[in-house]
Amino acid sequence: MRRTFMDGQFDEWEAYVSGGQPGGTKAARLLFVCISTPTRRPRSVTHSSGDPAEAEHELYHMDEAALIELFQSSEELP
Repeated sequence: MRRTFMDGQFDEWEAYVSGGQPGGTKAARLLFVCISTPTRRPRSVTHSSGDPAEAEHELYHMDEAALIELFQSSEELP
């Protein structure tokens, strides 16, 4: 499942959930990839629950304002 949205600079981003293990050391992360300007670095943020199924559910039901807020709290990937 993926979602697309625009940031404040009018770039279009794609958001999706990476794998993770509930209760494991590898928590689910939301990844953000810029599809309008491929030179922008991807970003990510750990989902609060760490559970990939819950992260997918939240991403699907999240309104755009909440998605942009989460994007703004994300960090660039190295």
